[in-house]
Amino acid sequence: MSSKQSTNLQARSISAGSCKAGTRGLLLALSSVMLAACVTTGTGSISPADSDSIWVQPTPQFRRKLVEQADRVPYIQRTEEMVEIIRFFVQARESAYDLLLEMAASPHPKVVGTALAALGETRDERLAPYVAAVDLRVGGGRQLQYERARCLVKLGDWSEMSILISGLRDDDLWSRALCAKALRDVTHLSHGFFPDGDEGEREVAVQAWEAWLVAREADLY
Repeated sequence: MSSKQSTNLQARSISAGSCKAGTRGLLLALSSVMLAACVTTGTGSISPADSDSIWVQPTPQFRRKLVEQADRVPYIQRTEEMVEIIRFFVQARESAYDLLLEMAASPHPKVVGTALAALGETRDERLAPYVAAVDLRVGGGRQLQYERARCLVKLGDWSEMSILISGLRDDDLWSRALCAKALRDVTHLSHGFFPDGDEGEREVAVQAWEAWLVAREADLY
């Protein structure tokens, strides 16, 4: 099997939602983290959270562990290791929120992607306005915009749904697949879109998504 065929099959698998529920979200999040990391990686230490935070704070010992894990992110190369890092932050729950939000404002794409992936996987809707307010200061391109949009919809905020729909036209197969998966998960719709489908058929499906969004916004307002 050629590498292109393998990629197409994997993308179709994502679109069909065939991954096991326990690992699917993390693996999908990781895919977008790796896409962002292809732009550039960087170094730098993450500082502890402010003491006036609204979130439950970790003990000093656990805060050091959180920071240690965050500082590892720019250097991680192995997929399994990145999955474990994201899972660690998700399981830390509220005690990691300050750090993750700080990471999301980092100048390093890999750090930002990791933070957004973890924040989205918490499914904690209280985080949505804070994620929406994050200034993406990195040169991660559209991939990080897609990642934030995916994060927000997982947190119940559909304000960047149009970004996910625009991602269906992305030249990159994985970007299309991840955006399609996020859209289907929150709406339970597909409009016949397959990320590895014929370009003309994809365009028809994207236009259907755009029409759906216009109709939904008209109903809301």
